[in-house]
Amino acid sequence: MNRRWVVPAFAVILALITTAVVVGYVQTLQHRVAPAAPPVAMADVVVAKRTIPTRHIIGAGDLAVRRVPASAVHPRALRNVGDGISKVAVTEIFEGEQIISDMVAPASVGASLSYVVPSGMRAMTIGVNEVVDVAGFVAPGDRVDIVGTVTVSGSQETSRIFLQNALVLAIAQQPDQQPGQPPKVTTSVTLALAPDQIEALTEIDNSGKVRLALRPAGSTGIVETWGQTAGSALNRLAAPVAPRAAAADPVTIVRPSRTITPPPSHTIEIWRSTQKQTVNF
Repeated sequence: MNRRWVVPAFAVILALITTAVVVGYVQTLQHRVAPAAPPVAMADVVVAKRTIPTRHIIGAGDLAVRRVPASAVHPRALRNVGDGISKVAVTEIFEGEQIISDMVAPASVGASLSYVVPSGMRAMTIGVNEVVDVAGFVAPGDRVDIVGTVTVSGSQETSRIFLQNALVLAIAQQPDQQPGQPPKVTTSVTLALAPDQIEALTEIDNSGKVRLALRPAGSTGIVETWGQTAGSALNRLAAPVAPRAAAADPVTIVRPSRTITPPPSHTIEIWRSTQKQTVNF
């Protein structure tokens, strides 16, 4: 055998072996199965099949059971549909929302306003006037500001918004209003207020008079006001007056007189056959 071919042949054989080893290793990586992720614990929870309005008697068609990760289940969520059937919704429950035990109450107390008063608040009813208030346009669920007008220590009457963003719980004896129903004129509105707000409203109502101002839907901001008397209200609405400068010698403005010179006049004679016409311009 010619020795000239020994080295090239050995190199070719070595290359083939290396290629085979690399291909086998790559195939092993491709077929290697990734470790399975640990299973996620799941649990059954009762959810609203459709949006449930406040004070609605819940039926079987309103609820459904959904399997969700156990970590996403509310601690007070209902687990069985039977626990929610024939209960009354004390708040609006949206479609797909978990049914919490605090959202429902026995149907026997469905007409009680106490189950829709927010936690930490109290329900207080005040008289309103459909002429000066917005009693004909306020509906349960709206937000209002309360304006008080009182006379303090013999001074002028002062009007000020002293309570803002108060929740309307009911109008007259109506705790809810269906969409599309015409507004009802009423003489009383029930509000959800904190205990100290109830004290303030009672004092203002006894000492003077109160009125309601309807807020835009979704408005929750608080605006700082300082109150208005009759004088300050008029001054605020009057046109602003430019500040007067310090006293100084009077200044006389002399306007130069101007003589208006009439424009020059031109005369043209126009002959039509034997008739003559004069035109001035």
